[in-house]
Amino acid sequence: MSIDARDEAAATLARATAFLRAQAHQPWLDQPWCDRQRLVRSRVIGNWIGELDRLLHVLLDTAADRAGHPVSLHQRNTANKLVTFCAEASWGTARLDGMARARATFRYTQGAARRADVRGGSHMTVGWSGPGGALRRFRIGERIQLGSKALVEVCDLYDELAAQVVRVPLVQRKGLGYQGI
Repeated sequence: MSIDARDEAAATLARATAFLRAQAHQPWLDQPWCDRQRLVRSRVIGNWIGELDRLLHVLLDTAADRAGHPVSLHQRNTANKLVTFCAEASWGTARLDGMARARATFRYTQGAARRADVRGGSHMTVGWSGPGGALRRFRIGERIQLGSKALVEVCDLYDELAAQVVRVPLVQRKGLGYQGI
């Protein structure tokens, strides 16, 4: 029996979030960062976020193909691709946009918020929540922190979005009979 590409992509994303959940228990994530450690730590976290985003992107492509929807190869923004394929998951777009901002910040500015949500703005919103449950906001110039609790929340986000993508029903392709012949 062959494994469905969508199910394989979903399983790969689930393995990635399981790995990151284990990393959330590492003490270095919640410890203060000195300047010497900042470059490596921020790159590691930026890469983690980037990999989760890429795996969700691949899952969306394989799920769209399996469901009989056109695969949008030119669309590189995962949040936009998600809404196009699975409107029920539109609740996650603000979080995915925040994750993209956080990823870029960790990769390119060693965790210093440099780009506001809107032109001329004073804050950058990331994809995990802060005190009170609203998405966490950082002032421009402030160092972004992603601790253990936030990393688990990020994993929960990607797991829930993947579950919603997998639940999208199949569309019978034209010209195929009952057995796909």
